[in-house]
Amino acid sequence: MTTDTAVIFLFRLVLVLERFGAPFLCASARKHGGFWRYNRHSFIKTGVLTMFCKIASAAALAGCVAGAVAAPHTPVISPNFGMAQYDVVKRDGALSLDGKVDEAVWADVPAISGAFHFPWMTQEAPRTVFKGFSDGQDFYFSFVVRDKQVLAAEQWQDESTVDGEDRVELFFAGAPVDRPGEEGMERYYAIEVDPKGRVHDYSIAYYRQFDGDWSLAGLETKAALTDDGYSVEGKIPLKTLQELHLLRDGLMRTGVFRAEFSPSSGTEPRMEWISWVNPNTPQPDFHVDSAFGVFRFLP
Repeated sequence: MTTDTAVIFLFRLVLVLERFGAPFLCASARKHGGFWRYNRHSFIKTGVLTMFCKIASAAALAGCVAGAVAAPHTPVISPNFGMAQYDVVKRDGALSLDGKVDEAVWADVPAISGAFHFPWMTQEAPRTVFKGFSDGQDFYFSFVVRDKQVLAAEQWQDESTVDGEDRVELFFAGAPVDRPGEEGMERYYAIEVDPKGRVHDYSIAYYRQFDGDWSLAGLETKAALTDDGYSVEGKIPLKTLQELHLLRDGLMRTGVFRAEFSPSSGTEPRMEWISWVNPNTPQPDFHVDSAFGVFRFLP
């Protein structure tokens, strides 16, 4: 019997005893000339019944605990377990950021590829390839995107320009974004890079409290147009990720996304959203904890 089952059982038992148990005990005592009388109902109900329920509760809960101890193979699932994971390998290859993703080091780095999908649409998503590695000093990342119609503004007004463009996105968190820690809700961070390498970076407090004035220290990005889309390269100092308490014990909660925009007949582009992890939300939303996976930085 699980703990939840035991609690439900005991709750129902208390209701039955309160309704039928006390009158039965009183009547039985009167019939057999015992000490109690039915006018002692309150004594019986608050005394014997309460004591019985406490004993029964303790016994049942002890049985549940004993059962848990006796079955060490029973898994205890943490919210951090079962999440998608990507290994950030360590490489020593030289890399000059130009957005082309054609350096030899990238060929030897594992990719996230087939996992990218439309969580809120039942159709095949255009190809997106993400790779990341560390050289012990910086975290390097790249995207190779297949896109038949690349949307990128000619003029960059400010960081909000990216809102109407194609782009790739990375979200970073050091803990679950929707649960308070010892000092309250922890902030998480986002970078959005358009097909020209321009960046919108910001910090967020749950839920959707954006700080657009924040900038990710040491972030560098470049991008290049390709024959069938665009590609992006970037790097972030590991020191920055550590100082923000994002990279902890070699692990960092990360969301990997893509905004796939296309021209439309209206004033706004057609907006479609691609993700590495399915957030399982009714409407498109990456600002939930279920949208994150885990990056494991290998030594």
